[in-house]
Amino acid sequence: MKKFKNASDVTPEEYELQVKAWLESVGHELEAFSAVHREKLSGADGEYEIDVVVRFKALGGISFKTLVECKKHKNPIKRELVQVLHQKQESLGASKAIFVSTSPFQDGAIEFARAHGIALVRLISGVAMYIQGSKSSHAPVPHIPADADPYAGLMYSSGQGLAPEGFNSHKNFALERYLQVAGIQQGICATHLASDA
Repeated sequence: MKKFKNASDVTPEEYELQVKAWLESVGHELEAFSAVHREKLSGADGEYEIDVVVRFKALGGISFKTLVECKKHKNPIKRELVQVLHQKQESLGASKAIFVSTSPFQDGAIEFARAHGIALVRLISGVAMYIQGSKSSHAPVPHIPADADPYAGLMYSSGQGLAPEGFNSHKNFALERYLQVAGIQQGICATHLASDA
């Protein structure tokens, strides 16, 4: 099973490659799935280098292209960064877009993503995920078993009335549905993705 390093322990390029590996962990279920790191694509208004480009076929052989932007930031992600991804999506004719970050998303970014069907994913460490549920900020770091999932989290989809759906490395139906459903007006997916060191 693929183990993911803590986001704080990797370079921006290694972070992009972790995101690519995460997508590949569910992508094998899709027909003709491929994920390419830092692909250069020509659009209506120029050339773009995209962190990860995902291609697959679904719905009886229709080809889909998904753009994935990865940001290893300390500050919350602003609306403007999600808008730039949407502009690239339109210029390149991509059917889907996913924004993956180490930091949280500001309200404006979430609202824009919801309006344009862009998925938002937050990648955090496995330890942070375990501590997050503690009522005390002084709680000791719990023992994390060696066989813990390399990632786990919640995905929010407007198609589900913004009710959270849990996922892990064994069951990732929320992401699979997002990739497979046609049209970019799918809704927002605000995910906390926990990685194991």
